[in-house]
Amino acid sequence: MIKRLLDRFRRDRGLHKATVRVDFYANDLVYPSIQWHRSQDPQNDTVPLMVLLYAQILYELAELNKVQVARQLMEFVEQVCQRLTVPGEEPLRRLRLPLGQLQYCPEAPMAPAVRTYQAEFYQLQGGNYRLDFRGSLGKEELYLPGAYLTLLQFCLNELGDEPIRNLVQGLGRLHLYYRYRRDFWEGSSLSAGPAFALGSEELRPEEVIK
Repeated sequence: MIKRLLDRFRRDRGLHKATVRVDFYANDLVYPSIQWHRSQDPQNDTVPLMVLLYAQILYELAELNKVQVARQLMEFVEQVCQRLTVPGEEPLRRLRLPLGQLQYCPEAPMAPAVRTYQAEFYQLQGGNYRLDFRGSLGKEELYLPGAYLTLLQFCLNELGDEPIRNLVQGLGRLHLYYRYRRDFWEGSSLSAGPAFALGSEELRPEEVIK
């Protein structure tokens, strides 16, 4: 029986698709990276990864009683999405995001990182996803939003127009979910929010707050 339970646990972990790291260095340098382990389409697989990570970071901020910081991050990401929304097939502008005191590095500095956030990205049976997240402690109101924004800048630098459009749509739907159904500090938001954001379900009229 124990062997069967262990086998089931291993199966339930899902397909390990990618490892995400954001390393912070001295002098406020920051280097984001995504290492793909098993993906036939890393560009489009980046969309659910970034949506799940966004939900995770908002949840972590809320758990740390940094709800106002989480809301400010949402407002900023929404502004970025609005600037990236262009009609038809017009090419997207490659924005350079303001990162405050942090400095984005396209290559890893030749020095040990002083702080790291890391997430393991899995795809489960049935098409759902899961994220295992861990990171350093201290000044999360700066480093957690900074980690996500540097990864977002990485996506703007590296992804094609269509994956970025899909990411903008997913982030917009996640905001819609949080505002009109439940907030990001509920534990269920870590799965239900991204599932809504990446799907095609519509909110019922009675669920929408005017």
